[in-house]
Amino acid sequence: MFLEKVRFKAASPLSRQLKIPRDAQGAVICRYRLLRGGAGEKLDVQFGPHLVVWGAPDDQFEKIEDEAHGA
Repeated sequence: MFLEKVRFKAASPLSRQLKIPRDAQGAVICRYRLLRGGAGEKLDVQFGPHLVVWGAPDDQFEKIEDEAHGA
């Protein structure tokens, strides 16, 4: 199973608002686009066993390349 890893972009206001360190790594649980509103893709990201960010705009994150598969 492929697991997409992300972290907040440096300029992300969402990272500061949620008090999650910018360098924290999360796993994308779900990626989707809402039918109404046209606001781009949304992500559900799990940062730990008890911390999930639901419905965050995908432009707040950057993908982390898997070092095991070559960056």
